[in-house]
Amino acid sequence: MLSHALPTSILVGSLFTGLSQAYWRLSCSLSQTSRIDPIINPGGLSGHVHKFAGASNINAQSTYESLLQAPCSSCEIQDDKSAYWTPSLYYQHSNGSFEEVPDYGMAVYYLGRGDNQSLVPFPPGFRMVSGDKLSRSYHKDKLIPGSDRPVSDRVNFACLDGTHNKEQPWMAKTDCKDGLRAQVHFQSCWNGRDLYKPDNSHVEYLSRVDNGGCPSSHPVPLIHLFYEVLYQVNDIKLDGGKFVFSHGDTTGYGLHGDFMNGWKTDVLTEGIKQCAFTGQGGVQYCPPFKPSLDSEFSKNCPHQPALDKEPVHGMIDKLPGCITITSGPQDAKESDMNCANGRKPRSLDEEEQTVPEGDYGYGYGFDLPSTTTRGPPPSYGSPKPRSKRSKSLDDKVPEEDPGYGYNYYWPTTTTRGPAVVNGSPKPHHSRGKHGYKPSDNVLEA
Repeated sequence: MLSHALPTSILVGSLFTGLSQAYWRLSCSLSQTSRIDPIINPGGLSGHVHKFAGASNINAQSTYESLLQAPCSSCEIQDDKSAYWTPSLYYQHSNGSFEEVPDYGMAVYYLGRGDNQSLVPFPPGFRMVSGDKLSRSYHKDKLIPGSDRPVSDRVNFACLDGTHNKEQPWMAKTDCKDGLRAQVHFQSCWNGRDLYKPDNSHVEYLSRVDNGGCPSSHPVPLIHLFYEVLYQVNDIKLDGGKFVFSHGDTTGYGLHGDFMNGWKTDVLTEGIKQCAFTGQGGVQYCPPFKPSLDSEFSKNCPHQPALDKEPVHGMIDKLPGCITITSGPQDAKESDMNCANGRKPRSLDEEEQTVPEGDYGYGYGFDLPSTTTRGPPPSYGSPKPRSKRSKSLDDKVPEEDPGYGYNYYWPTTTTRGPAVVNGSPKPHHSRGKHGYKPSDNVLEA
């Protein structure tokens, strides 16, 4: 990996040699820390704590429609009310207590990657999860379909200690004077039908995780989503204990990220069209984003109080929920992170949302049914009850396609060279009062 000390001009220049590696990068502060997960446990409690960035009104019942009503986003672009989240990290001290490891948000990358450049924006209602909370070892035999690349390569860690250690798919080193950077690559190939499936089979990874082609089963190319979270392990006074994620994982193999789309579709459409393959990284350089940029996003959209009364911050006696700490090499079990006699998460009416057959993912317009009424969005505390949704109304594409128009076959004008094996931009990060703000020093793997 190139040195952090390389001049920005050299680093940026390397980005455009061979493979087009253009992207835009969102700096985000935290919006919420709670034991909720509106994708996996809609309407109820999650098995473990997550830290959220994005829409300020995130709660257990969040949907695309409710996210759009958020008063603000804790990320730079206010026309993006998406929700982005990852598990919290704690340090288990030698006396058995747990201390929250601070992080100040995340950097979210939207990268122009893949062999097919006719990228499709995330449709309204789209969500996905990358990573497996149960993993406790590197599964070298579980490969991406049609590839020799292990799926385990979707997550990795970088110990920022000035020595430029090779990134690892687990927490190989945690004594990091500048923090431990956790990284999650998301699936960029979609089946064009399902907005979500509980097993995430509606999406698939690029053949080289961060680049390559899509399988025939998932032919619709999405923009490549990539998270970076800088955990400030250097702020913790070590005493012979161990770092452990909120889902009981001491290895890091079980790192995962969740994404719930909340973009204004026309803005995301133009962003992809104008900046996915020519972007300079900073969102301020992408014209469609300028009208809603907020440089004071962390001040104007502060972290909200936890939605559940269970302690999640600071020093706590135990991991929130009913978590059994596991260190592998055997994978964890669902029973290791669920309460046998605790509150069982409720389910919403629909487990899956499906695009009608015949419209293979390119003609979207999702509208709220006219019978659904919504008041002002909840600001803090308990979520506002949502009306019962009709599957036939919510998931049918309106004939007029009012305003979302997914006809995205743009001319291919960019010439691409050979793929980069681990070509994710790796910026050097600094932390501050405005959340997680990477520098412009983009590193080439």
